[in-house]
Amino acid sequence: MVKSNPVAGKEAEFNRWYSEVHLPEVLQIEGFQSAQRLFLTPQQMQPQSHSYLAIYTIDSNNIDGTLENLRNATWMHLSDAIDMATIEIGIYQALNEQVHRTD
Repeated sequence: MVKSNPVAGKEAEFNRWYSEVHLPEVLQIEGFQSAQRLFLTPQQMQPQSHSYLAIYTIDSNNIDGTLENLRNATWMHLSDAIDMATIEIGIYQALNEQVHRTD
């Protein structure tokens, strides 16, 4: 999961780059299976520090290898519209299958 913010005044450029350039590039890296971006809504239980969230699904049988593939992807294009000072990256592994309502 990647929490991020755009640089002030560059939100449109940030969104274009993230959706049209970054996600397709990440999905070219072996081990990445899917990606989705989300935007923080005004309805929150507590203050939040990031406006955007990207959730990536990676090969859980080879997390280290997938992350190494990412580190070696020096061909990827980074935008100056992403605020690198506030970015947060976390790697999570599922504890169980997704649970759904039954009613």
